[in-house]
Amino acid sequence: MNTLLIYPPQWFPTSPYLACGILTGQLKGAGYTAKTWDLNVEFYNDILRADYLSDCLKQAKQFLDSQRLVCTHASDSTAFFACMQKVGEERRKIIASYLERNVKKVQDTIAEIEEAVCVFKNRDRFYDPEQFYRAKDIVKSALEIASLPYAPARIQVDNYISNPVLSYDFADTDFQCREPQLNMFLPYFEKKLEAYDFSDYDLIGISITDLSQIIPGFTLACLLKEKTHSKICIGGNYIYKIAADLKVIPKVFEKYCDYLLLGDGEKSIVELAAHIDGTLDIERVHTLVYRDEDGVVHSNEPTPPMNLDAIYYPDFEGFDFEKYFSPEVIIPVQLGKGCYWGKCTFCDFYTGQQKFDIKSVEHAVDEVEYLSEKYHTPFFNFVDECVPPKFYNAFAKEVMRRGLKIYYYSFARLEKGFTREVLQNLYDSGARFFMWGYEAESQRVMQLMNKGVDLKERKRILQDSADVGLWNLCTFLLGYPSETPEELQATIDVIYDDTIVDSCTPSNFALKKNSILKDHLEEATITDVQSNGEMHLSYSYHSSVTTMEEIKRNRNAFEKQFLIDTADRLFPHTFTETDNILMYLAHHGKAFVKNYRLQYKKQLPFE
Repeated sequence: MNTLLIYPPQWFPTSPYLACGILTGQLKGAGYTAKTWDLNVEFYNDILRADYLSDCLKQAKQFLDSQRLVCTHASDSTAFFACMQKVGEERRKIIASYLERNVKKVQDTIAEIEEAVCVFKNRDRFYDPEQFYRAKDIVKSALEIASLPYAPARIQVDNYISNPVLSYDFADTDFQCREPQLNMFLPYFEKKLEAYDFSDYDLIGISITDLSQIIPGFTLACLLKEKTHSKICIGGNYIYKIAADLKVIPKVFEKYCDYLLLGDGEKSIVELAAHIDGTLDIERVHTLVYRDEDGVVHSNEPTPPMNLDAIYYPDFEGFDFEKYFSPEVIIPVQLGKGCYWGKCTFCDFYTGQQKFDIKSVEHAVDEVEYLSEKYHTPFFNFVDECVPPKFYNAFAKEVMRRGLKIYYYSFARLEKGFTREVLQNLYDSGARFFMWGYEAESQRVMQLMNKGVDLKERKRILQDSADVGLWNLCTFLLGYPSETPEELQATIDVIYDDTIVDSCTPSNFALKKNSILKDHLEEATITDVQSNGEMHLSYSYHSSVTTMEEIKRNRNAFEKQFLIDTADRLFPHTFTETDNILMYLAHHGKAFVKNYRLQYKKQLPFE
């Protein structure tokens, strides 16, 4: 029984994604053959090339010359033709405007892109902030060029924005997965799959962990189901969150997959391998969703709570770390499952995971020590939603007792248990920054969020963290329903306080399908809830106090000004640069990163 696990675009390409490594380790530990293919990192390496960009530029110009969008999969409906006409008009505007404004920039980008990619993989050049930020901007411009033939869809390092003229209804997603005029991944995958031999694989798993992977992930699944004899299984945390919608769509099982694997997959993937191997009945594969010969869809029982110390270590054997856009090998590790609070009204982060549990300190440090030695790296990303201060303190002490030389970062809650002594131990053991969920300054708004932390302690924790040398990356949730302009401004004032906030990650409030808040809409002044489609995680809504449009407008205004005000700083505003921050802090130290001022002028998103 041979399994191939594929991680599709789009995700940021600095380090491997943990889920595939964990599942590979479980399968191998159970005696099966397994391999992971990080197609995401290959995608970025393949498209960030002069020849690929030149071809995209040629396609964009040909579209302007022809002034026609001819879809391969046409429809007779009037709505379809009106929709495609709008796509064509938007594409024409975007291409014409971009080429008119960026004649020299386009040619320079194509000439310099391959050298820019090298900057991310070369230690000396990566750690030079001037070269690093210039290379970032060249890559950004290159992805703009790569997106032109498929506009208004666009690819970024930190996101894929699918065609906004179309919806996230399954019908529109299905259409995009088959239409090369709208889907940049389709021609890429077709060419890529031709060169790959799938004949030895009995099972192919595809992990989808974010909205940005829906179009590429389902496009890949469709092609593999057509071109191989393997059983196709789609899993990942995102799939769990939309599973209720997927189960009732027959085409999901007809065209895209044989199975959906929901939630934690460590036990289920081994059971599925045993079923395909003929040694386990399909009904006994936990969390599996499948359609039988009569067309009836079945959902198996959830996985019982797992002993986390009994899970095999993740296996990254065969990963080509030289392809990652990083000069260091960064290994992701999960210390526990779920969130020990789990009551924030807006959150669905932990959906699909078992009730909170965490590994023993000794096992966790054993795992880190093993992975550090095996992959010759001190760099780790602990991907947990949150880890209790007491555990982290014991973990730090054990790391120091063993004399391990590691550097790491993680999410954490602003719990008063993070005393100055605990934070000092964490720094001394190799922690270099934490991502703290500050969310909002207003006590009223925080009570609505049910964050469950002592609000009087938050700034003390951040100050102590800063004093011991840790970098504070704080997440903020702007525009929670009923938040007033004065409350929003109070939060913005905290963001600007660089004595305690080193980096910010501001997000708009979103009403998630799996959040606690969806069952308490009146309390949040939310009305008129509308689906964004079966493939989307959140709803559109109205509020008696504010609108989604106003929330977006306020956040955009804040971000524009903040980016201008911090344009010469390193990492002031980030969503996906956490690996880079860790490496810079470990290499240069916090004082250098905090005080460095760029000579290079960043390309701001609105310029």
